[in-house]
Amino acid sequence: MAEEDSETDSVGGWKVEPQESGFVAFWPHKDALTGAEFATAVRAWVGSDVPIEAIESDEDALWSFAVQVPGVDSGLVVWCEPCRELADRDKMQVGEEASRCPWVIRLQTIFSVEEPAADYFMSMGLLGGALPDVVAILDVVTGEVYPRRRVDRDFLAQDAAPLERLLWRLGRYESLPDGDSNLILLGTHGLARCGIPELEMAEVPSELAEPAAVVLHTLAGLLLENSLPNPGESIEIGDELTVVLQPSETVSQFIAPASAGSEAWRTQARAHGLSEFSLPRAVVCAVETVGRFRPLWVWPREIVERIADGRAVLYMTQHSIRSSERRARSTWATFAMAFASLTRTGNSQWQEIAHKGFVVQAPISPSGEGRVEQSWFAVEKIDHDSVTVTVLERPVTRPELDPGTQLTISTSDVTDWRVEIGDELFEPDEVDDLLAAVDRVRGLSDDSAQGGVK
Repeated sequence: MAEEDSETDSVGGWKVEPQESGFVAFWPHKDALTGAEFATAVRAWVGSDVPIEAIESDEDALWSFAVQVPGVDSGLVVWCEPCRELADRDKMQVGEEASRCPWVIRLQTIFSVEEPAADYFMSMGLLGGALPDVVAILDVVTGEVYPRRRVDRDFLAQDAAPLERLLWRLGRYESLPDGDSNLILLGTHGLARCGIPELEMAEVPSELAEPAAVVLHTLAGLLLENSLPNPGESIEIGDELTVVLQPSETVSQFIAPASAGSEAWRTQARAHGLSEFSLPRAVVCAVETVGRFRPLWVWPREIVERIADGRAVLYMTQHSIRSSERRARSTWATFAMAFASLTRTGNSQWQEIAHKGFVVQAPISPSGEGRVEQSWFAVEKIDHDSVTVTVLERPVTRPELDPGTQLTISTSDVTDWRVEIGDELFEPDEVDDLLAAVDRVRGLSDDSAQGGVK
């Protein structure tokens, strides 16, 4: 019989205990934020008499409060302390402005397993909204740093909404020096705070890292929106695309000791501070084992290769679709401006960069019944309310659309965009850097045309 008082919940056959989430807000002023100022700011931001209670704190903290925001199950613990001296790598991570801040305001909480994205959105919104002088916020779990302009855009704008994709990051892990350098492990960090195991895929050839990452991101979103299957139960991630999840210990014991994901490798990873490998982990595997005498669970090679070849239709969660559309549409004006600045000048080199590097995603109505497929198209021309595009890869549900086929779609149908300029990749989250990159291209081209004289 199960123990009713156990702190660890059993979800879908997995032993999962939701992990704590932490955020660090960087305070730029010489004088620290006082406890009274914080309490006043939070109550003004929330618009109600929020319960704020002083609690015992670490000796470095100037003050520490337990905060209960209406509508949020878990309470928040918030405190202020001096910003510690950052290593050079950490300074690069948080940015120059944040690294100069003398104080930080820290927040810790446990997300609800029902709506972790909403709790994430609330935590970031509370810090950024109640404290407008904060210059950046760090997600301690993923290491993601949100500069002030991104906090304002993604969490405080009128049309901002929770985005589940922010809940985890994806890491790429190499084998030990005496292992196969071409085989890597891809794994999430952040899902455990949502009450589900961290996901990973082991022994993936490095050249297939990108499509393998697509599988993990897709599956993570689906697990957050749907129930978690038991170990070994199949889960569909797309049309005729099915995988299973196995506990990491079931798979790791048969991986070569020096390869990423083996028992020996995991021991070293934990010893080197990779805390994510101390959490419950599920390995994404093909539905069928391989090997007659010793059946082994292996990575879903066929699915990954189908994604790499453009022959896969993956499912998107409703959260993902809405969030992707919002990000694309809220940043569309900058995307269009960047495209125009390269195409309207008559410079053939700039035009080539635009027509090769600017792509948009939009739904393709299937010729028969089934889910709507999202496809990527190269941009040829942008008008006020329409985009002329060409098909990049033949859609699975519309095989009559050959690559190179030209279409006209409404700008309101665009669900995502991407720009590749040289080795740099820009998506809606990097919109602030896109125009600067375009200016650099035009500046380099001008220099070249003038023999390098400015």
